[in-house]
Amino acid sequence: MAIFGITTRFAWVALPMSGFFIGKYLDDQETLRMTNFRDKSALYGGNVKEGDPPSWP
Repeated sequence: MAIFGITTRFAWVALPMSGFFIGKYLDDQETLRMTNFRDKSALYGGNVKEGDPPSWP
């Protein structure tokens, strides 16, 4: 039985997929936020010269 076009088959596929994409979006936003601190840590920074690529993407 479908309520507003939502069937049980849709729920079994769409709900886990939407959770995956929401989690991926949040993880990408966290990675983007953490790039502000890349190579600036005293513990992990090392000696990166100006113009060199960062130590991690």
